[in-house]
Amino acid sequence: NMLSFALRDQGYTVVAVGNGQDALAQARAARFDAAICDIMMPDLDGVEVLKTLKKEQPSIEVIMATGYATPKTAMASMKLGAFNSIAKPYELKDLLAVLEKAVARSRGEG
Repeated sequence: NMLSFALRDQGYTVVAVGNGQDALAQARAARFDAAICDIMMPDLDGVEVLKTLKKEQPSIEVIMATGYATPKTAMASMKLGAFNSIAKPYELKDLLAVLEKAVARSRGEG
């Protein structure tokens, strides 16, 4: 998708998945610095993916993306360990700024 291409152009290694179960399978197969996770996904919602990722890989930083952003959903995600949340539609530059900080934190640089 367009986001994957844009992130690759910025030098990131990207693994794109279509649902929550695939996200968890990929995360169990390799180490990732960060994940961008939509709250609404087929088969397993983003909140469940967030909880499982943080339990299994505490150093991964998860950015929650949602078209239904409210202060309540953002705070709920943060309490569960999300690095940040971003409302869709978002500007690529805004996502890149958050992603850069998340990766640095995951690597112990921030």
